[in-house]
Amino acid sequence: MNREPLTCALGISLFLAACGAPPTTTQAQIQHDARCAAGILGGAALGGMVGNRFGGGAGKTLATAAGAGVGMYAGQSVCN
Repeated sequence: MNREPLTCALGISLFLAACGAPPTTTQAQIQHDARCAAGILGGAALGGMVGNRFGGGAGKTLATAAGAGVGMYAGQSVCN
């Protein structure tokens, strides 16, 4: 009796079983991710607008970037 086809089929089925199905994403997870993205982007925009009110020249650019960074951090920390 030739066991090679049976062994090969068993090996392939174990390999495919180990792969498993990808995890499903629930509607609640999608909504949570959308709220997080909105918080991060909104925080960056608001922080950039506030930072833009300070400094002049290169300092203004630096203040805008710093404000956007702080706003992103605040938006992300509220999400978690």
